[in-house]
Amino acid sequence: MPFDDLADESEESDPGDEALDELAGTLADDSTAGEESSGNDTTSKDRDSVSAYDSQTEPAFPTAKTQTQHSIYCLPETWDTIDGASGLLFEAEIMLRRDGYEAVQKRELHNALLKSAAQQLTPEDIAEVFVATREDRESGPLLTDE
Repeated sequence: MPFDDLADESEESDPGDEALDELAGTLADDSTAGEESSGNDTTSKDRDSVSAYDSQTEPAFPTAKTQTQHSIYCLPETWDTIDGASGLLFEAEIMLRRDGYEAVQKRELHNALLKSAAQQLTPEDIAEVFVATREDRESGPLLTDE
């Protein structure tokens, strides 16, 4: 068979096993949360020392526990500026990796982008760009039919 080598690999490990193990780990963490509050301080301290959070190597929040997921709709040029090959998030990820941060996740970068915008921009800034985009539309469609 032309793909015999693939069959051998699939027998050894299923690609979904790692994701399932990670999900099971997050679910196990949830189920033990009630046990920690039972007053057994030695168990809690042992668990903390084993699973201490390391901001250099671990994401701030796991995908499985993310409770708010929203689509962001924008023009292609806007998205390229934010998340394109040389966009803001790409440059930020390079900076973070040079500073020693591992496992930089898109969800964390998107969160940082939105949080930064919320802290830096005013409603007037957003309204101004909104109006400018509407005025740009007056001179023709902003999206091309492909």
